[in-house]
Amino acid sequence: MTMFSASRHNPHPDSRGFSLIELTVSLVILGIIGILLIRWLGVMSEERVQVVQRDMLQRADDAVMGFATSHSRLPCPDTDDDGREDCGGGEVGKLPYLTVGLPDARAGRMRYGVLRRNGDSAVIERWDMASQRVTPQPTVLDADLAALPDQAMPMQVTANGAESFVISRVEAWDHCSHLDCAALPRLNHNSMDFCDAIRNANLLPTSDDHVHTRRQDDVLRNAGNVAYALAITDQLSPTHDAGSPAFQSPRRPGSGDYRDKVLAVGIDQLWTRLRCGEHYAPALYAHANVAMAARLTTPTMHNHKTQLDIMVELGRAESMNATVAIIDASAELINTTANTLDTIAEIFDTYGGWNWRAAIAAGSIGTAVGSTIAAGIAKGSADTYWHTAQGHRDSFAAQFPSEAERLEKELVTNARRADMLGGFPDPEVRSAAMGFHYSGPASAPATP
Repeated sequence: MTMFSASRHNPHPDSRGFSLIELTVSLVILGIIGILLIRWLGVMSEERVQVVQRDMLQRADDAVMGFATSHSRLPCPDTDDDGREDCGGGEVGKLPYLTVGLPDARAGRMRYGVLRRNGDSAVIERWDMASQRVTPQPTVLDADLAALPDQAMPMQVTANGAESFVISRVEAWDHCSHLDCAALPRLNHNSMDFCDAIRNANLLPTSDDHVHTRRQDDVLRNAGNVAYALAITDQLSPTHDAGSPAFQSPRRPGSGDYRDKVLAVGIDQLWTRLRCGEHYAPALYAHANVAMAARLTTPTMHNHKTQLDIMVELGRAESMNATVAIIDASAELINTTANTLDTIAEIFDTYGGWNWRAAIAAGSIGTAVGSTIAAGIAKGSADTYWHTAQGHRDSFAAQFPSEAERLEKELVTNARRADMLGGFPDPEVRSAAMGFHYSGPASAPATP
C-alpha cells in the first residue's frame, strides 16, 4: 500500500523543476549578458559617432582645399553663423560651409581658423650695398592666406660672383596692360600669389597671436603655426576657447573630459598639397631669368652686328687707303723716272758719256717700283680683309639678330604665360594666356 501510494502521488519520479540556485545562476548569466550587450551597444554607438566625425572632418577638409584651388586662397571664417565667410573678421570662427560648397548644416558648427598675418617681420639675410656684405635685415612679409593681393613678383639675377652675394631685381610684370584683367582677374591674382603668401608664412617666426596647434604632451605650449585648422568640439565639455587662435593637437587622445576632434594642415603641408614647388619657383625664378637672358641677348646680337659693320667700314677704308698708296707710288715712280731721264740727259750734256749719277738715278726707279709693288700687295690684303669682314657681317646679319629676336619673343611670352596661368588655370584663363604674345621692346616695357 505504501509503495502504491508513492507511485500514485509521483507518477514521474525523474522529472523536477528549477531549484533556487539554478534560477539564481541563470539570472546572473542573463545580467552579465545584458551588461555586455549594453556596453557593446555603447561602444558601437561611440564608434559610429567617431566615424561620422572623422568623415565630417575629411569632407570639410576636402571642401576647403577645393575652395583654395578654385580661388587661390583659403576661405575666411564665418563670424556671424550664417554659413558664409566674413573676411572682415578675425582668424577664428565657424566653418563657412555654404561658401566652401558643403551641403551639410552640421559642418557649420565646426570651429575653423585660418592664418592671416600682415605686418609681421622676419629676419632675412640680404646683400647690403653700403657695406658690401651680407647682413641680416628685418623684412615685412605678407602672409594672409585668406587674401589674394598681387604679391608674387619675378626675380631676375643681375649679378653673381664667387666671392659676392647674388644681387637680384624684383619687378612685377604688367599683364593687365596687355590683357583684360577686369574680366579675368585670375590672370594677375592666382596660385602664384597664394604660394608666395605660404612661403612668407613659413619664413615668419612662431606666434601665439595667430592660428596654431598645441603640443600633445603639453596642452598649453605652442606647437607651431598652421595654415588652417578644423575642430569638432564637445559642447558639453568645451576644451577650445572660442576667441583663442589655439587648437588642440590633432594627435591628442580622447579621454573622459576630452572628446574633440581636430584636423590641422601645416604650412609646409599646404605648400605640398598645392604643388607650389612645381610651378612657383620655375615660373618666378627660372623662367624669369631665362626671359631676362633673352632680353639681354637681342641687343647683344645687334651690337655685334654693329661691330661687324664697323669692321667692314674699316676694311673699306683700308682698301681705299691702299688704293691711294698705289696712286702715290705710281706718281712717285713716274716722278722718279722723269728725274732719272733728266739726270741722264744732264750727264750726257755735261760729260758727254755715262756717269755714276745715272746708276743712282736708275736705282731710285727700282725703289719706286718696289713701293708700287708693296702698295699693290697692301691693296690686295685690304681688299681681302674687307670682303672677309663683309662676308661675316652678311652671314651673321642674315641669321642671328632675327633669331635672337624670335627667341626673345618666344621665351618672354612663355615666361609671362606661366605667371598668368598659375597652378590651376581654368579654360578661360588658359585661352586668354595662350592668346598673349610678347611683341618685343618696341611695344612692351623695358623689363620682361
